[in-house]
Amino acid sequence: MKHLPLPPGAGDGVILRQCGKLGWGGRRSLWLAAAARYHKVGGNPWRIKPAGFTGADATALSGLYDSRGSSGPIARIRRPATPFQSCPMCGSLGGRSLDHALPRSLFPEFSILHENLVPACTMCNSDEKGRTYRGVRRPDRFIHPYYDRWASRALWRIQFEPDLDMLQFTPVSLPTLAHRRRRIVDFHVQKLLGKEWRDSVRREWGALPAKLRRRVGASPNVVAMRDELKIRLQDAIDCYGINCWDAGFLRGVLANPAVVTELILRIHALPA
Repeated sequence: MKHLPLPPGAGDGVILRQCGKLGWGGRRSLWLAAAARYHKVGGNPWRIKPAGFTGADATALSGLYDSRGSSGPIARIRRPATPFQSCPMCGSLGGRSLDHALPRSLFPEFSILHENLVPACTMCNSDEKGRTYRGVRRPDRFIHPYYDRWASRALWRIQFEPDLDMLQFTPVSLPTLAHRRRRIVDFHVQKLLGKEWRDSVRREWGALPAKLRRRVGASPNVVAMRDELKIRLQDAIDCYGINCWDAGFLRGVLANPAVVTELILRIHALPA
């Protein structure tokens, strides 16, 4: 979850070069018009309809990604010269892949449009997001890394349920965000953060008391605990980004005094 500059090759060049090839010129006008709409509305799925390519045209457009996705300019979107701190879509440390912001099965005209190809981990691309690209009512949609500049700031945290022994939790938008952005962020994190993220949270929660005791001692007070958690949060941001999994977890811990108190109790209960 972060804002990225538009990738190299963004713009109409990829369309114009393809339409200069034998048999492609007839698709040029409709294809360019669809791309212009995409640019104008920033990839917002509520403001874009499929261009209307069907049959052989749709198959040909969609198939362009199959022949180009593993090399050349598209591969460089997936693996830039400077590696991402974490997945730009979900904040994980998972493997590198590319996701179509608008799925090519419905929008074949955006199959190789660089603005529609967003770096993502394999979990985002295959396990959690799937064919979903927007919610059932406005403005619910995914954050677009290239067009949602506000994604550069902190966006989310964990919300813990009261029974911390059962450890139930949900990813939620930060209350400081504007209402419309909160809707978008809630949709984004609740659709993308799935079973791997939940397992990660449970592992971190189980190990955290022992890790904290090594820094704050066996009998910490609330102030010392919060100070150490803030340091850990800043370390996570510096290393993995402001919306990485660890940052969302630690913001959730710091937002709930009952969780901080529970951690102190768990440190006291650790064997000497």
